[in-house]
Amino acid sequence: MPPVQPDPTEVIEAWIPHDARWHSRAREQAGRGSEHLRVYVTELVRDHRDGTSPVSDDFDLRTLKAVVEDLGAGGLGDVDWRRVARALSHPGIR
Repeated sequence: MPPVQPDPTEVIEAWIPHDARWHSRAREQAGRGSEHLRVYVTELVRDHRDGTSPVSDDFDLRTLKAVVEDLGAGGLGDVDWRRVARALSHPGIR
């Protein structure tokens, strides 16, 4: 039996709150609303930009590439951003 692939929301929920490089900024954006969080994470993952700072470190870029691969075909468009924002704003609540 093939391994079960997490859905895109689970991928982001498992990654961003625990990645010390970006979780503080992501929590800040989640506090402003799910749309702010969606824009922040999309720019980070797709455009390799953390706010106004480009992401150029090889390790960081490999991490972002792994996230994209884990998201699967639906990509960031299939993420439930409200659920991720809740998880960032209120850890332990889904």
